[in-house]
Amino acid sequence: MQRRLRANAPIYGPVYEPQIHLSPMRLEGRRLLHPLVEVELVVRLSAPLSPRSSPYLRNDIEHAVGSIHPGLEIAECRFAHDDRFPPLNAILADGSGSGTLVLGEAIVGWRSHDFSAGDAALRVNGIQRREGRIFDAVEHPLEPLVWIANELSRVGVGLPAGTYVSTGSLTGMYLAKPGDELTGDLGPLGEVHAFIAQ
Repeated sequence: MQRRLRANAPIYGPVYEPQIHLSPMRLEGRRLLHPLVEVELVVRLSAPLSPRSSPYLRNDIEHAVGSIHPGLEIAECRFAHDDRFPPLNAILADGSGSGTLVLGEAIVGWRSHDFSAGDAALRVNGIQRREGRIFDAVEHPLEPLVWIANELSRVGVGLPAGTYVSTGSLTGMYLAKPGDELTGDLGPLGEVHAFIAQ
């Protein structure tokens, strides 16, 4: 994804609370701007990760994680563009494509799960359109959480309890259209569903 965005590091942006929903979710297609769908793993914090002088390590943050969920991120692009994305500064000004997050049920026993063996797929109207391996994308869903906690901590910003952190695309993007039934399939980790209405 970084190559497609022409970025030399991960990027991040907010998803606002009214745009976070539980699966299954029906979304109005006419309200979505160039909706780009990705299958992701989403971490929910049960304790805050406050700014601090020393960097966070993975062992430091595990206690703050309440649950991990299969997720669909439906990013939106508010800049007109062709097959290439807009310039990176435009994407960042756009909240890194801030859109909608749809959450599946919490993954049972995630602390003992071997995420390195997991696969992810995006099905559209029952047909698999995108796929990927969890390890290839994020290694472990807590690694991106460590990164964002440290990025924010450096500028004096923390992550409050109750925050959802989407950990990055497992499948790449799919441009959705009205009428699409979307399923993020993480095998034994669960599924997440959304429908793009007219």
